[in-house]
Amino acid sequence: MSAQTLIQFKQITKTYQMGEVQVHALQNMNVEITDGEFIVIVGPSGSGKTTTLNLLGGLDSPTSGELIISGTDVAHYDEKALTTYRRDKIGFIFQFFNLLPTLTARENVEFALELVESNGTQVQDRALNLLEKVGLAERADHFPSQLSGGEQQRTAIARALAKNPLILLADEPTGNLDFRVGRKVLRVMQDLNRQDGRTVVLVTHNTAIGQIGDRVIHLRDGNIAHIDVNEKPLEAEAIEW
Repeated sequence: MSAQTLIQFKQITKTYQMGEVQVHALQNMNVEITDGEFIVIVGPSGSGKTTTLNLLGGLDSPTSGELIISGTDVAHYDEKALTTYRRDKIGFIFQFFNLLPTLTARENVEFALELVESNGTQVQDRALNLLEKVGLAERADHFPSQLSGGEQQRTAIARALAKNPLILLADEPTGNLDFRVGRKVLRVMQDLNRQDGRTVVLVTHNTAIGQIGDRVIHLRDGNIAHIDVNEKPLEAEAIEW
């Protein structure tokens, strides 16, 4: 049975007004992403990567076109609907971790869980389970300042998974990590995709990371330049950059 289409960009355009100048961040983007795919979006600065991620994450709305998620057009949701969409459907992984420094790794994950779960015992148990999934159970009671960069990023991944999101979005997740640690973080994301069937959309300027994706979408000047299909994606441990 073939995978179902989860995400559809239909003639998506995003234009920003910068003083008297219009900036066309995306121009008539058309692409479909199936449920359970690992998608890597690459391109230089200004190519439209961040805009694409912001639209998918409900942080911004397109100027025109349709953005269909699970059969529903979210392109022109109002702010209340976008907030609900972000809460229920999207997990974010950022380049700069964004962990709360006064909370332990476990408490950072619990904080996200409390948005969707009211049972305190279940929150604690699930937080530990999520940290175990990313290989950090033994570091659960450490504060971010006591964790390495890679451990902080893996904590951020556990936090992103707290809501059991439909789509996991990663914005330059290895940007602050050396390649050895970065590969470990990518391995976690690859496992989540393969073992849990999680749909992952990863944005990066680093073309080498594209080798781990099912497909690589190359953006240039707000347009899709081309899309590469990896019949046999590389294991995260095998890539070099």
